Amino acid sequence: MSGRGFETRPPASGAPQPAGAGAAGLRLDGEPRFAWRGVMLDVARRFRPVADLERFIELLADHGLNVLQLHLTDDQGWRFEVRAYPRLTEVGGRRSQTQLGHGPRSTLDGVPHEGWYTQHELRGLVRFAAERGIRIVPEIDVPGHAQSILAAYPEFGVGGADAVRERVAEPWPRFGVSDEVLNVEDATLEFIGTVFDELCEVFDSELVGLGGDEVRKDRWRGDERTQQLMVERGLADEDELQSWFLAQIADRVRGHGRRVVGWDEMLEGRDPAPDAVVASWRGPVGAELGARLGHEVVLCPDLWTYFDYRQSERDDEPIPVGTVLSLEDVGTFDPVPAGAPRWFADRVVGVQANVWCEHLDGRDRLDYAVFPRLGAFAEVAWNGGPLDWSDFEGRLPSYLAWLEEQGVDYRPLAGPRPEQQRPGVPGVPRDRADRLAELARLTANL
Repeated sequence: MSGRGFETRPPASGAPQPAGAGAAGLRLDGEPRFAWRGVMLDVARRFRPVADLERFIELLADHGLNVLQLHLTDDQGWRFEVRAYPRLTEVGGRRSQTQLGHGPRSTLDGVPHEGWYTQHELRGLVRFAAERGIRIVPEIDVPGHAQSILAAYPEFGVGGADAVRERVAEPWPRFGVSDEVLNVEDATLEFIGTVFDELCEVFDSELVGLGGDEVRKDRWRGDERTQQLMVERGLADEDELQSWFLAQIADRVRGHGRRVVGWDEMLEGRDPAPDAVVASWRGPVGAELGARLGHEVVLCPDLWTYFDYRQSERDDEPIPVGTVLSLEDVGTFDPVPAGAPRWFADRVVGVQANVWCEHLDGRDRLDYAVFPRLGAFAEVAWNGGPLDWSDFEGRLPSYLAWLEEQGVDYRPLAGPRPEQQRPGVPGVPRDRADRLAELARLTANL
């Protein structure tokens, strides 16, 4: 395994090795290139029953992968039982309906959505995963993506509980990025600290996710009390305030003998935690800055690893979002190109595919989005990239036959079957050049 700071934990005694024992057609030989070979699964937007998670874990193990990051909270739902704050699941775990489609022509489906995991269920899931060589990294996303928190406990929002109650009636039934954010009072920090205390009791991973992404800071800017606290704490701007907030969580987690992993926005402002792992999703800028600062880095750039993105330009591609990310595009992922400087290469501990589930509303839709793209990603994670496409393509029939045997409802190479299409459900395709320009704007303050 890698000699870097992040190391994979060995499987439980007597457990099967994770090295590609199951997925026919994949080439996963010798020692893996990366210690962190992960998938992030968003269960906040779409709750998945434990049986579905167990099935997914077994498929990950069959692909030689060894990390499952569970995105447990977001604006649209809170899925982790916190015994000290039961309303997080009682209120934050339910929404009255869900956005149908993507973009300005989207509607609401009128169908209630709810679900959460008890601590007992999650402890069992951790054991189940460990027996298969998979480490579960839990993520609680703060200080943004907070609407499900504020639906349950409005006192932790900006502007006072009464004002928050008027703005937030329930977890957000829409998708996108809400402008709701936690306030930075001492009581709120203690609340979040307690949540992470319980998280560390349930999950045994060395790494704990704290989010830190897509924080809309306008409410902080316009709030007199927040501005007063910034002055008292010697913080120059809202970026430094976010760094300060995340640093308090990192300190709390460190008290449990753990450390944090956060999205690359955590590097805006001050560096909140020198021992943190940076998950870089917005192109190379966050990864390079994280490496220069001495952080271990997990690469998950959206243009190669976001499996909710559409898979072709076809009109019948279901709910087209993002740029095109075909199976062959995944195979072009080159995490550490030849000639990359040593200071960068030595800090890259892994790669991760991110499965955001706004539009993946069932097991069949999840299968369609993830497979067979996960096969190409697994080989990149094990061997490095890019793939020799002609070699991989020659082995594809065996891999697809194996997926069929497992009952995986994957996307056929020729395009979606009629039952996999979503006619009439709108999407918003993105152009790659436009997305690259947007990423440049988003990372300009790093």
